[in-house]
Amino acid sequence: MNRLSPLIAILLVLVTAGCVHRATGRATAPAPSILRVGITPDARPMAFRENGEIRGLEADLARGLARAMGKQVRFVELAWPDEIPALTSGRIDIIMSAMSVTRDRSMLVDFTDPYMVTGQIALVRLGEYNRYSNGFTDLLRPNIRIGTVRGTTGDAFIVRHIARARPVRFRDVEQGVRALAEKKIDVFVYDLPMNLYYGALYAGRGLTPVLVPMTREKLAWGVRHGDNELREKANSYLAGIRKSGELEKMIEHWVPFYKNLHDAR
Repeated sequence: MNRLSPLIAILLVLVTAGCVHRATGRATAPAPSILRVGITPDARPMAFRENGEIRGLEADLARGLARAMGKQVRFVELAWPDEIPALTSGRIDIIMSAMSVTRDRSMLVDFTDPYMVTGQIALVRLGEYNRYSNGFTDLLRPNIRIGTVRGTTGDAFIVRHIARARPVRFRDVEQGVRALAEKKIDVFVYDLPMNLYYGALYAGRGLTPVLVPMTREKLAWGVRHGDNELREKANSYLAGIRKSGELEKMIEHWVPFYKNLHDAR
């Protein structure tokens, strides 16, 4: 996902596993014992709020990284467009929010080693699955109403590769999925983990994912340019949980069908 816009402030909430702080317009010196994690909790199953707690794969990884560093995690809840500005201005230490590695982003932040391979897939209505079962090529037909989330890599993919498409842009994934269920759009293009999750959640309302990735993207965490110490510690943590098999278990806990996608590794 990717969006850049002016900075805004969000919520101030205390959660059981760490503090979620309101983002402010100026940086403050972090406590040495705190890891300030920028997160946008609107993308199940990667990062979301439930019963007052930040949950999801990214939240579990953030807590694990903080423990490995001997620190406490402090979640700083941000709107997605504000993640990179908050990092570059020093208001957070690291972005852990299902961010795809792109060339443009690499000009603004340093990325850790990737922890997951993903891509864009389509979510469709079950009764129309055969129309879209081939993935990208089926979206090239005229008069298909394609939805996505504004400013994400899915949005950029549609604009770049489907010349005649005029995507219907939504503010978040839940709004887009509801529009698909209500037949306001024909296809919803979004990140693989989220469309798998919402395909399962909305199965009773007749939605299903098309398991043909249209892109291949790597998810990683962003740190400030030159923060080699944090980057190396994050990479060391990742290497450890990858070697032990813990990373794979964590991914498959939150994204159950991930292991069945032969192109997802």
